[in-house]
Parts: sequence; C-alpha cells; structure tokens
Amino acid sequence: MDQLCKYVSIRQPESNRALGLETESEYRQRWISIRVIYFTAFVVYIAFCCVATSLWPYLNTLDPDAPKQFLFYLFAIPSLMQLVLSPLFGYWTNRASSIRLPMMLVIVFLIVGQVLYAVIEEIPNNRKYALLASRALVGASTVACTLYRAYISAATTVAERTKTTSYMALAQTLGLVGGSAVQPTFAGIGEEGFQVLGFRVNMYTSVGWFCAALGVINLVLMLPWIFRDHNIAVKEAMSGNVGLADGKRAWQTMELRYLPIGLMLVAFALLMFAYAALQT
Repeated sequence: MDQLCKYVSIRQPESNRALGLETESEYRQRWISIRVIYFTAFVVYIAFCCVATSLWPYLNTLDPDAPKQFLFYLFAIPSLMQLVLSPLFGYWTNRASSIRLPMMLVIVFLIVGQVLYAVIEEIPNNRKYALLASRALVGASTVACTLYRAYISAATTVAERTKTTSYMALAQTLGLVGGSAVQPTFAGIGEEGFQVLGFRVNMYTSVGWFCAALGVINLVLMLPWIFRDHNIAVKEAMSGNVGLADGKRAWQTMELRYLPIGLMLVAFALLMFAYAALQT
C-alpha cells in the first residue's frame, strides 16, 4: 500500500532533488506526462488487437462473398502502415520542438479508424474496402509506439529509464490482454444489437465505439495543460559534461554502441514476426 501511495502521489525523491535538474513542480508535471504516455501505450495496443478474434465473422457479415485471402490484407495493412509511417513521423518528431502534434495526429487516426469500423454497416457498397481502410488508419495510429518510446528516453534520467520502460511494457501488455477480452465482453449484445442515434450498436460495432471513446480520452490528455514535453535527458547529459551549454553537443560526446543496439532491434523484429505469424 505504501508503494502504491508513493506511486500515485508523485513526490520528488531526495535522490532526484540532489541532481538539481528540476524543481518539485517540474518533476510532478514530468511524471504526469509520462503517465499519459502509459495510457497512450495501453490504448494503442488495446485498439490494435481487440478486433483480432472478430475480424473474420465481421467481414462475413459485411460482405459474405469476401474471400478468406482478404483477411490476410486486413491483418497485414496495419503493420505496413506502421512500417511506412514510422520513419516519416520519426523524422518529423526529431525536428519538432514537441511530440504533441505528431502524437495527437496519430490518435486522431485511431479515432477515425475505429469510428469507421463502427459505421461500416451504413456504407452501401465496397464494405470490405472500408474495413480495410479502417484497419489502415488503426495501423497508422500504431506509429505512436515509435513516438512514445522516443519520448520516454528523453523524459527520464538514466536511473529512471529502466523502471519507466518496464511500466510502459506493462501498459502495452495490459492493452494486449484487455484487447483480447473486449470482444467477448461485448458479445452478449448479439449481432442484431440496438439503434443509437441512427447507428446500429452490436457485438462488432460496439468495439469500435469503445476504442474510439478511449481515443477521445487520450486526445484530451494530450492537451497542453495536461501533457508537456520534458527533455531531462539532455539536462542530465549536459550536467555530466561541464562546459557544454548546448544539448546537441552533449549528445555528440556520447558514443553509441551499435552492436547491442543492432541485436536488440533484431530480437524485437523476431518477436513481432512471431506474434504476427501466430495472430494470422
């Protein structure tokens, strides 16, 4: 219980205060922003995988003539979108003063994609392609993974980084587990469902509305009076290099270890390959 209260209260520890890198209010605001990132990781993962079990029956409902091969495209398009857009958003974020705008844009992708998923039944023709478009938008929203990992590395000190990354991984895992439970939770509504404001809410479309609602909450949390950019890693690097007044020069003095970085990238690629293979 003491640890839980300590986590919720966001009090600056003496070890951090001794570094002299930030005030107590700055520390509190930084950790509020980091927790917004945790929520973002949870939302992105729950939205990505919550439709995995229902995608094929939903496709059959929308278009009974759709071939099974089309299911391959529905599973492949999110990863393709992330592959294409991640470098572009990474380039943009590296040159921007804040990740807020890129992050809000990808959250908008998530909301639009989930709303489209929920209203496809109202589209008279080419429903399977509308479903493909919704999956593409949700895939584009997974670019947030690139953005929030970069933010975590910049918004934490070396001593905080491992713990923070672990909590972020926990948020992602909870999203995966929660996403698997979302569809069975709404299954009781049935395929017929009910009407709300002219839209049919059933066991399939309710998932889209639920994830869209989470996206709206996430978008609100990214507003300036809640989420703020913090680059304490640069301050820490500069404090360790006395005489350097420029953050870029401080980074340039640090040597990258390419071998372990490369091994981690390969390991992560193999992990995601195995996950995608099992999912399909």
